[in-house]
Amino acid sequence: MSSYTKSPKKVLELAHRVGSEVFELYSHESSPRTYTQPQLFACLVLKTYMGLDYRRLHGLLEDYPEIVRTIGMEKIPHFTTFQKASERLMRVPRVKQLLNETVSTVGKKKEGTDW
Repeated sequence: MSSYTKSPKKVLELAHRVGSEVFELYSHESSPRTYTQPQLFACLVLKTYMGLDYRRLHGLLEDYPEIVRTIGMEKIPHFTTFQKASERLMRVPRVKQLLNETVSTVGKKKEGTDW
């Protein structure tokens, strides 16, 4: 069943729920406790869904901080945090497929976006 939406907030919420079921909160026991893996995964889903690059994702979230508060983020990650999270998460088997399935659940992704 599709949960089609055009709302960035709803995309983040759904992707965060999916990420919470799949990922540990942190990638390592001594990781900084600034952002959780489900939060970063949700932002990466939004990036893919909206066809943004990392800097534009950061800009969007900075302009609308209330949407990231719905997934428990207190501050907006620097765009390089998204890049590093993407590199780390994509090393986990099946994450790319999970990301694409999550994007498909909320609606079609923009043309020309792929991981």
